[in-house]
Amino acid sequence: MRCITTALVLALVCAAGGIPAAAATPAAARLTPHKAVYLLALGDLQSSSTVVDATGRFEFEWSDVCDGWTVNQRFRIALLYEDGVSISYGWSLSSWESKDGKRYRFFIRRFDGAGQSEDVRGEAALGADGSGVATFRDPEASDVALPAGTLFPTHHTLRVLESAEAGDALVWTLVFDGSGDEGLFGVSAALSRRQGPDAPTRLSSTLLDGVPSWQVNLAFYGADPAEVEPEQEQGLRLFANGVVDEMRLDYGEFVLDADLSDLIPLPSPNC
Repeated sequence: MRCITTALVLALVCAAGGIPAAAATPAAARLTPHKAVYLLALGDLQSSSTVVDATGRFEFEWSDVCDGWTVNQRFRIALLYEDGVSISYGWSLSSWESKDGKRYRFFIRRFDGAGQSEDVRGEAALGADGSGVATFRDPEASDVALPAGTLFPTHHTLRVLESAEAGDALVWTLVFDGSGDEGLFGVSAALSRRQGPDAPTRLSSTLLDGVPSWQVNLAFYGADPAEVEPEQEQGLRLFANGVVDEMRLDYGEFVLDADLSDLIPLPSPNC
């Protein structure tokens, strides 16, 4: 499974219907630091699937640290198969991304129910045209070339915001976050029409009440443009302040439903 990246957090404030011009602040200023906790459960299954149950937890934390943004994620899932075998595994991700979009550091730890783990660590830098190099330190030293136009996760968020404000319904971008085989993948984001601030929410929170939202479908592809089938698909509800709810994580054989159970605002820095 690919890590759930900041590409999920798309603060689409002005899309499809817009807001008053006086509220049109820079996109980065509208992202709200927060911690969100999601409970994972089994959703739809393919007829050939041998999975019969799934339970888990996903924590996502996005913070502004003045010179950049940090993301911390923790994901744990247990799958039960029809033969009675249960498999559990998960991962954590910590990253820092500079506010100019040129530098990125990441640390990913993958683990299974037996306690075995693999660490992935590295950094990446981009030039003016978005091309650059990602350098992996662990588990093995290697370099990955990043094509022109590559974005890091939070700047992908901002790119989608800009496209939404322009009225675009589909956004395609190359994103590097360090997960997967080489950390580089293509993301297709299909944006729905804006839902008004009075639309009901599953969780009562001051970060959701009275906030407009959008349904967004994300498809993640390998970096090779010849690949026509996505590796993973995600459906979600995005609120105007960047909070995500009603996630559906489609892995082909089965789908995980991720419902927001707790939402905590984080303080903004005094830069």
